[in-house]
Amino acid sequence: MIPPEIKAEFRRLYIAERMTMHAIAKHFGVHQSTVSRYVAEDGQVRHIRHVPKSQVDPYIPFITEVLAEFPRIRATRLHQMIKDRGFMGTAKCVRERIRSLRPKKAKAFLPQTVFAGEEAQVDWASFGTIQVGKAERKLSCFLMVLSYSRAAYARFTYDQSLASFLFAHEEAFRFFGGVPRRCRYDNLKAAVIERHGQAVRYNDSLLEFAGHYCFRASACNPFSGHEKGRVERHVRYLRDNFFTGRTFRDLDGANRQLMDWLMEVAYERPWPDDREKKVKDVFADEQPKLLLLPKNDFACNIARPIRSGKLPYVRHDLNDYSIPYQLVQRPLSLIATEKEVRILDGQEEVARHLRSYSKGERISDHSHFIGLYEARPGAETVAGRAYMTKLIPEIEQLYALMVVEGVAIGAATAKIMGLVKDYGEKTVQAAVKQAVERGLARPTYLAQLCVQRASQREERPQIPLDLPHRPFVRDLMVTHHDPSGYDDLADEPTLSGEGK
Repeated sequence: MIPPEIKAEFRRLYIAERMTMHAIAKHFGVHQSTVSRYVAEDGQVRHIRHVPKSQVDPYIPFITEVLAEFPRIRATRLHQMIKDRGFMGTAKCVRERIRSLRPKKAKAFLPQTVFAGEEAQVDWASFGTIQVGKAERKLSCFLMVLSYSRAAYARFTYDQSLASFLFAHEEAFRFFGGVPRRCRYDNLKAAVIERHGQAVRYNDSLLEFAGHYCFRASACNPFSGHEKGRVERHVRYLRDNFFTGRTFRDLDGANRQLMDWLMEVAYERPWPDDREKKVKDVFADEQPKLLLLPKNDFACNIARPIRSGKLPYVRHDLNDYSIPYQLVQRPLSLIATEKEVRILDGQEEVARHLRSYSKGERISDHSHFIGLYEARPGAETVAGRAYMTKLIPEIEQLYALMVVEGVAIGAATAKIMGLVKDYGEKTVQAAVKQAVERGLARPTYLAQLCVQRASQREERPQIPLDLPHRPFVRDLMVTHHDPSGYDDLADEPTLSGEGK
């Protein structure tokens, strides 16, 4: 039985002298659980943790006074100030100690009241990377949310460039069937170039775009994410409800799945301001209040000056695009959209290619090299082989058979290119595979395989027309006549008076 005076001593040593329970138990020769039971006997003190003294403790009154005057002062600055007053510890000790001392002001927010058609909130979201050919591209998602109805538009892109930013705006306006009167942005570079306090310098291209669609660009205040909380919440909703657990083969497939999810899930959810309504129903009421779309679209593209090297190719976004060989090393202009790349010489378009998002690709137009082939004999053979190898990789094995059989590769390549023009890439590719399997090296066999495949699809076989190299024959213009008159001849009566 523990006397009452010993119980009181347990409590005094533990609470007043801050001795550990282990030390008290060892001093009195009892078990630690006994000390613990009597220390917390009245239910007011239970397992009070022993807090060792810190080097910062003598400076607490000074730190508290400084924090009251400068609530946002950095811990590193406080460390320097008390170090000048004799403190020997590290900045980490100061940082950990002042967390409980720094005054915290709770912010109160008013609920945002937004009218129908008044505002949209816009933001980017990053979703890792995706493999495109040889390149690993960043996968980003553009989101625009109408603040009143919470109707959203979203699309994946390979970058967060200004051109993609504006093009996604344009697609969102088409999707909504109108334009909100104001678009609110975070301080991203595509919207805000520079700001100081309330003075904001917007991106000139964004202002030009906003003038075209008649909406006002508005930037949130720094460190004020609540000002665009609707789009922030939709980013989290998109990550949790759509992106998690999905796989995508390409960007188009990702956007198709995203659009299905928007229409089938996001627009079917309850409207936050009235759970009895759905987002799609509120959007139907808001849509007529949006501004009308202009008649003409804005030119959302990348335009920059460019110059080729010695080869007739210009580089854009990790890939090379061919130009007419006469324009080598001349100043040109490149205009790139999401789908294609155009090259201009002054105001004249000299080349147009489908845009590639792979890496190290060489996109060529055979017509750009025709004059070069005539000026440099043998160049057409080399370029043609490179072109066919890229178009049909299996043709390398066919070329190896041709070398063994003694077939002229240059002439054979020209014939194969003609087959591609007549029958299409897929037909010739299948014929090449079959020719390699059978060991048939001559292009005549390849042509016969193409004819067989065309006949299986009930297509008319291509009949080559070899015109003589006489100008009056090649320049001859043939007038096309309406063949319907031949049907009338077939209906004329025969000698017996009966129809044919």
